[in-house]
Amino acid sequence: MSEPEQTLKAHSRPSTMDQTGKRLWIYPQAVAGFFTHRREWVSYFLVVVYLLIPWLRYDGLPLVQLNITERQFIILGNIYWPHDVKYLVFVLILAGISLFFFTALAGRLWCGWACPQTVFLEFIFRKVETWIEGDRNKRMALDRAPWTSQKLIKKASKHAVFLLFSAIVANTFLAYFVGTENVLVWMTQAPTEHWVAFLVMAANLGVFYFNFAWFREQFCTILCPYARFQSALTDEHTLQVTYDFTRGEPRGKKGKVAGDCIDCGACVRVCPTGIDIRNGNQLECIGCARCIDACDLIMDKVKRPRHLIRYDSEARLNKKTTTLMRPRVLIYAVLLVVLVSGFFWAVSHRPLVEFNVLRSPGNPYIILQNGDVSNHLSLRLVNKDRQSHNISFRLEGLDEAQLVVPVQPFLLPANTIRRLEIFINVPVAALSDGKHPVVLKLYSDEMEVAQSDAYVLGPQQ
Repeated sequence: MSEPEQTLKAHSRPSTMDQTGKRLWIYPQAVAGFFTHRREWVSYFLVVVYLLIPWLRYDGLPLVQLNITERQFIILGNIYWPHDVKYLVFVLILAGISLFFFTALAGRLWCGWACPQTVFLEFIFRKVETWIEGDRNKRMALDRAPWTSQKLIKKASKHAVFLLFSAIVANTFLAYFVGTENVLVWMTQAPTEHWVAFLVMAANLGVFYFNFAWFREQFCTILCPYARFQSALTDEHTLQVTYDFTRGEPRGKKGKVAGDCIDCGACVRVCPTGIDIRNGNQLECIGCARCIDACDLIMDKVKRPRHLIRYDSEARLNKKTTTLMRPRVLIYAVLLVVLVSGFFWAVSHRPLVEFNVLRSPGNPYIILQNGDVSNHLSLRLVNKDRQSHNISFRLEGLDEAQLVVPVQPFLLPANTIRRLEIFINVPVAALSDGKHPVVLKLYSDEMEVAQSDAYVLGPQQ
């Protein structure tokens, strides 16, 4: 097989797999530099935010709580109910457009800087691994060495810390749904007293531990769909981690070739997915910029300019004019501004008290003893506010109609859903076509807050 064919075959399979399909374990070398330090700050900030949010309170409520059992989502002191799903649609569309915008602008920023997979793996689990087992060479030697008491102690200690942190993350995840108070109480009780919550926590612990203790970078290279479609979101003007072929090639030992790349392999050794960035943009590259820091350190040592590997666009590498704010990026930016504005407007104008009109099953109407027609309607009332409201109804659109409500006004407690049965009585003569449209208006403390259209039905004349 020729060398080009061997290269093509090697590049057609994941960097974590050999020719036989066997797993190749990745041992990234530690690196320090401009981008790595800043990624550390961002990552530790995100980890602290994740761990702290369930403990924080805003105006007496959890800052964020997704209470599925009571069908309430609490976000920044506001309570959202299942029928507020339209706001979730806003959020999902915003997330999608944001992904398109940032990918078109600067490639896989999310993967390298904010994805939980990268944050936890690179700055928690690999840090623990390096602390206990040592850097790259020591870890490789330890894995190749026969089992001894020292190796057993190191492996057991590492996985014990892995399990401990996985348990912290899993219990924190559970607290997002049931609250920290419940989690703290359940931790002191037998699992059988809350077995559903315990199974949820145990399943999350197991998945989290399996992923970061063994599966690791394979999630990015095999499972994550983003790597598959990100190429459709980028173009030659997108900023990405790139190798300057013109400056670096031909590579070789210093003084023997004209290129700046001395073929030291530092960029490969530090890569968390095991790729060689000098082979061009690849599916496995998560844009973490570790190779940039590693290459800059080598360039400093050999007295050559930095940024042989850098954030740059393909167009600029090919000596073409490049621009970040091109039409597709501007379109995404405009969509983001419109959607964000629309989202905050919708949330700020969200009705706190609303109702739905449901017609009771069975006969749509009955004839009363006095000959009038009576329609039985069921109202589903929702008070999303944190205060109680005095509720009353008025009927408009049919002067002859009489609205019969059990109690009016009545108190609708805060954060509740109530069902109310009402009747609309009307003379048969008022329903010449067997039906007549009406408007039912809801008043809270003498102020109209909602209305709904309905029909009064009766026999056709």
